[in-house]
Amino acid sequence: MQAPWQKLGFQLKLGLRPRQESCWLPRESLFGSDTERDEQIRQKQHLFAHNHADIFAAFPSASPASAEMLQMVCDHITSHHHAPLPDIDHTQHPLEAAARLVPEDLLLLAPHYQNNSDDPSWHLEAAALAFPAHWVLAEKMGQPMRMIHQPVPHYDERLTRPVDRFFTAMQIGPISSRMNWSLQIGSELFTPRRVSRKAAANNDDFQQLFLRVENQTLRKLPDTGYVVFTIRTHMLPMTLWQDDRDALQSMADMMQNMSLATKLYKGVPLYEPLVRRALARLDPA
Repeated sequence: MQAPWQKLGFQLKLGLRPRQESCWLPRESLFGSDTERDEQIRQKQHLFAHNHADIFAAFPSASPASAEMLQMVCDHITSHHHAPLPDIDHTQHPLEAAARLVPEDLLLLAPHYQNNSDDPSWHLEAAALAFPAHWVLAEKMGQPMRMIHQPVPHYDERLTRPVDRFFTAMQIGPISSRMNWSLQIGSELFTPRRVSRKAAANNDDFQQLFLRVENQTLRKLPDTGYVVFTIRTHMLPMTLWQDDRDALQSMADMMQNMSLATKLYKGVPLYEPLVRRALARLDPA
């Protein structure tokens, strides 16, 4: 069976696929874990209690869309999860209440028109982001997609216009999905800032290397027209592939073929030695 990075590659692209309504916010884990969902929801509750300002922000303008989002999440759980709807605290902001029900992070983007243009740019107006992959919510609030993705190599020239056009043309009803992957040291889900770490000096550090897979969806709210961006994060130890030469070799080849900017962004100088040492252990002497 192919490893996630073998299926997804590393090239920057939208890579959107349709998703059925019943699979919008799946109850099960993409990789078969029986405990992942409950563990992540518990982590969310802890972060809301102790790091609220770090993981939640919403402009007043996004209040109607947030209320619409809460109702949509409740309807989805009731219709497709075959489980009772958890209690909802209606004193909470509706987007926060929605985010507490599911392991997904929930973000709302609104169209902004400038200089009488018919083509809007899409700005982040509300987010419940408990599991950020190396970005700080406070620095992204109110920003257009181009600025939100500013650290991503080649995003501006390749995806800014296609993404804005896709958001604007998006119809009510269809759900689009995409996936991406990255590597990190440790399995921490709340990682707003990339941790600096010296290159590993021994093979044991491979035990601390994790694959982070984001399962993302995009859809448009029917009443307010905001775009909903959901992120379900899965953390997998790279030791799952420590005996899979083909998987490790493909990872090493991808790292070698990345542009310098992409290598630096993805932390390749940090992780490549770990992958190559694990690969070397499988080669005959």
